[in-house]
Amino acid sequence: MCGIVGIIGGKPVSRLIYHSLFSVQHRGQTSAGMLIYDGNIHVTKEPGLVREIFNEERKIDIPGNVGIGHTRYSTAGMDNAKSLKQNAQPEYLVNPFLAVAHNGNIYNFLDVNKKTKRTPRTECDIQSLLLPMADRLYKKELSPDLIFKSCKELMHLLKGSYSALFLADSGENPYIFAMADPYKIHPLVLGKSDGLYCITSETRVFKKINFEYVKDIPGGSVVIIDSKGNVYEKQLIKKQPKPCMFEFVYFAKPDSRINGRSVHNCRSELGRLLAKEYPIDADVVIPVPESGRHYATGYARESGIPIDEGIMKDKDERSFIQQTQESRDRVVEEGLSYLRSVLDGKRVVLIDDSIVRGTNIRKLIRGLKGAGAKEVHVRIGCPPLIAPCYLGIDMRSKKEFIARDQDGRVKSWDEIGKEIGADSLAYTTIDLLKKAIGSSICAGCIDFPNGYPEEMREDVIKFLKNDRKDYRAYE
Repeated sequence: MCGIVGIIGGKPVSRLIYHSLFSVQHRGQTSAGMLIYDGNIHVTKEPGLVREIFNEERKIDIPGNVGIGHTRYSTAGMDNAKSLKQNAQPEYLVNPFLAVAHNGNIYNFLDVNKKTKRTPRTECDIQSLLLPMADRLYKKELSPDLIFKSCKELMHLLKGSYSALFLADSGENPYIFAMADPYKIHPLVLGKSDGLYCITSETRVFKKINFEYVKDIPGGSVVIIDSKGNVYEKQLIKKQPKPCMFEFVYFAKPDSRINGRSVHNCRSELGRLLAKEYPIDADVVIPVPESGRHYATGYARESGIPIDEGIMKDKDERSFIQQTQESRDRVVEEGLSYLRSVLDGKRVVLIDDSIVRGTNIRKLIRGLKGAGAKEVHVRIGCPPLIAPCYLGIDMRSKKEFIARDQDGRVKSWDEIGKEIGADSLAYTTIDLLKKAIGSSICAGCIDFPNGYPEEMREDVIKFLKNDRKDYRAYE
């Protein structure tokens, strides 16, 4: 999972991209980068957060009317400092000049790389977008027709998810073009303002830079924009969309919309359905900040139990997307405190979006009870996670999930509740999740393998058989 942004038009774009990267920082916190083109290539990309990398004016105000940016959440390659630096995006080639930033996971990238005439520079799946595309554009006059043809050929090679953004040189008329996988697993949207166009991961970017939302880019589509503001679009492969359920549950920010659906409203509705289906006698509803807040709002409204702030978050880092368990633990330990005045003697309903490994929720329950809570009843806005995601969420092994035991058996809710120290535990069901989101979804991590698109199921079953803790089965 990553954040991407590209802007093209008749004026400098670097500062707009810089501000946009802050709006997609939550989508990736291992590295960030920006590439601006004015006939010369201006690129800055490093491990770390946007505010750490772009901390000098010379890195922010760069000449050029076209550029792409990226915030990375690692789903390929190693997690050491060398690999994170090497795999930072955007990635580019000089001959022909072609740059790309990518959100998703192409799980057959090793096979795709064998079909290119070029040698991959890194172990990241972005090479299976960059190199085959460069083969198809090399020594050819760039045009929308050539780009559509090349993208269609590439789509038939790739397996997995991709919302990819390319920048290609065509002399005095460079192009930005975007390509979305046929199932549109992850979001990709188009906006405009005063002769400029922006393609990015979430609609919230448009609010940040004062752009007007134009449309969600359909799955299997390619959108091409030149520096004169001409827009070309074709849907090359048409399939039933299957947006990632975890985008709605956790990854996207609540002020974004996915396929016209408010993320906030979906989460609030899930909370309401939880209260209706799994009521409990309690005194106060407490959200896990910030991930449980919108679910808790819906739960409180439906149940009539007052909502209050019992947990204070002191950091803006997201524990789930940290690369190691040690760093996840650090974010939780250092970033939270508890309000005894709210919790003492109370029966608490603790609301969060999901439980993956169970480490964080255990610590939260201990903290609440340590601050005087008499009971802690946990309600979760996502069904139990039982299998790795192979399409862009870095849940590597079935051994990571508290909902599975060492033999692969899916545990009951009561078993999990006892493990985490809750007085009761209830999750949203898959049916309730689909009802709240209001569309078909990709749900392989909660309904394995049937939650994956049908053509991927044979592949993911093989991956699960090849499951190894701390390794990704497709690498």
